[in-house]
Amino acid sequence: MKAFLAGLVAAAALAIAAAVVLDTEFQRSAADHFQTEAVRL
Repeated sequence: MKAFLAGLVAAAALAIAAAVVLDTEFQRSAADHFQTEAVRL
């Protein structure tokens, strides 16, 4: 039972950390993502 609870806590912590990283680092709008020096959307 102890190992199950530890796994549950670890999975929840990993999911929260992944959500925070993906929201702050990798998610950009299409205008930001495809903007270059020659082309602007």
